[in-house]
Amino acid sequence: MAGKFVISLDLELMWGVRDHRSVKDYGDAVLGGRKAIPELLRRFSDNNMSATWAAVGLLFARNRREMIDFSPDQKPSYANQNLSPYDFISHGVGLNEKEDPLHFGRSLIDRITDTAGQELATHSYSHYYCLEPGQTVDQFSADISSALGIAKEAGHDLRSIVFPRNQMASQHIECCKGHGINAFRGNPNSFLYSPRPGSDNGILVRAFRLLDSVFPVSQDLCYQSPLALHGVNDIRASRFLRPYNSRLTLYSKLHLQRIKYEMEYAAKSSSVYHLWWHPHNMGRNIGSNLKQVDGLISKFNQLRDDYGMESITMSDLSVTS
Repeated sequence: MAGKFVISLDLELMWGVRDHRSVKDYGDAVLGGRKAIPELLRRFSDNNMSATWAAVGLLFARNRREMIDFSPDQKPSYANQNLSPYDFISHGVGLNEKEDPLHFGRSLIDRITDTAGQELATHSYSHYYCLEPGQTVDQFSADISSALGIAKEAGHDLRSIVFPRNQMASQHIECCKGHGINAFRGNPNSFLYSPRPGSDNGILVRAFRLLDSVFPVSQDLCYQSPLALHGVNDIRASRFLRPYNSRLTLYSKLHLQRIKYEMEYAAKSSSVYHLWWHPHNMGRNIGSNLKQVDGLISKFNQLRDDYGMESITMSDLSVTS
């Protein structure tokens, strides 16, 4: 069996960061991410590569009225209500994508689905946080119904999910099975990446993750095939692609070398390697970030030629496993 290279991208715009970032301090990165998306799609198309794009359901809306109309009746009852976007939708969002490109993304979704080899997945409707205190599984289920509903209205039948902030428990996965979802992106098989609420991602966890991105703190993040949990295939993540850091150029170089080493290991051992990131991670230093992607694409092409490595979506891997 040939090794498999999976890429997944979390398409969020401001919805993924609105609880801890402002338009003033991060809007430029989100707009830069919009510019990076067509460049990524062109590269994937030119190199016959696939990717899974997990889109927040709110981005499908063509106007603010649609955002509200497709919103679930059961809203998340987070203990920290700043995590819920619904009050903001009613008074802080513009009328449509032309007026507010930070919160609408239908044109981006259309461009993705018009590009061969790309899978559209869900990232929940409201960028839902499954492990934050106060919310319930029933509220999560209502959120997923809204996400799949607005996608269906746009002509898309979604079969994969990426959980926001990689927060999930077995009951959320079982819930997804009930909604017809057959693949999810699980976390790397390492204590550093265990699903946890945001309050548990302290400085020590973040420091070890940063170290692991250049040195082998976590061992063997590749795997032979997905495992099923409650009938949903875990297309487990291997590595987060960190954005280029102009102040730490050596770090960025070592990070890319680590990813390339892991990709080669996966190709030689006929394993799965799953790389992921957010488009807004590339929204600053766009040229340097795209150069990083170019280097990884070049490495993949070498591994495809030498070992038959395949580029595959989350859903395709789920079906073939």
